[in-house]
Amino acid sequence: MKHKILYLLPYFEIAGTEVHVIELVKSFKDEYKILVVAPYGKGITLLKEGNITYREIIPLTFTNTKNYKRELKYIIEEFSPSIIHVHGAHELVYISKSVASSIPVIFTCHGYNTFLPFIDYKIATLINRKWGDSVIAVSNYDREKLIKAGLPVDKITLIYNGVSESKERRELPINIEGVIIGTAVRLTKSKGVRYLIEAFSYLYNKHREVNLVIIGDGEERNILEELTKRLNIEDRVFFLGALPNAKLYFSNFHIFVLPSLIEALPISILEAISQKVPVIATNVGGIPEIIENGKAGLLVPPQDSLALAQAIEKLLSDKKLIEYLKEEGYRRYRERFTLEGMIIKTKEVYQNLLNRSG
Repeated sequence: MKHKILYLLPYFEIAGTEVHVIELVKSFKDEYKILVVAPYGKGITLLKEGNITYREIIPLTFTNTKNYKRELKYIIEEFSPSIIHVHGAHELVYISKSVASSIPVIFTCHGYNTFLPFIDYKIATLINRKWGDSVIAVSNYDREKLIKAGLPVDKITLIYNGVSESKERRELPINIEGVIIGTAVRLTKSKGVRYLIEAFSYLYNKHREVNLVIIGDGEERNILEELTKRLNIEDRVFFLGALPNAKLYFSNFHIFVLPSLIEALPISILEAISQKVPVIATNVGGIPEIIENGKAGLLVPPQDSLALAQAIEKLLSDKKLIEYLKEEGYRRYRERFTLEGMIIKTKEVYQNLLNRSG
């Protein structure tokens, strides 16, 4: 009889955490019986496309914890999982244990896109010390933060995000002539897209063949669109919104840029280097674990539009460097960040818990 894995998320949009879970589920669904539980979001279409079993639950808020617990308890009793694997919200570890104390709970820490992350790491540590059975960190940056906050070393496993090497390619939904600088992010302040737009404004008149394409949506979109108008660059900046399977469009990009202020181990960079797209990113969080500056890509300080513009211009003027970064980035991907590697190590965590729980 197959063991059952319940994946529990606080949201299900189209971003890195959701892509990570979908990759896990697609890889494990022949070996385990799988159920994904999350509030409704745009990413649910990806679950339907992948024929992945899904149950909707109400979003967790401060005022509806009792109702959330009631719904989750019903789902758990009906599905009877062998393991509950929580992603992206440490509070769900406590809630899972409060309604099903005998079921092992794993928490994957995908980093914290807040401006006081040390508080989140501390709370995550306190919860998982008491109620979590195992913790997975997707970057050594996260692992060290949790250990520093007091999480026992033997309770945490470093498993880098991994992505599949897709051969499928899609044309952008609009026709754009010339060089394309691209990004794919959730449009929030922590992703730093305003600094990319400002950097592009420095290049706008000097490099008339260059365009900026932004894949993603979020609360900052209207603000960012207004910024392009104030800078008089709106004719060459294209907001495409959230596109399912965004990585399938990356082959259209001549340069991929991730200007984040905070990151764990961004899947979008892995998707770019797996397709041999040169990357420029900020030197934050776990990004240096993927990119060594000048090898697998270029790193710049966060919140520095001028440095970002200079890095873009450096690649625009150096074809040899672009080719070197493509090959070095791909080598780095194959060495550390394949889907196969992530699956093997995650399965080991599952098996250890299943052995311990009998």
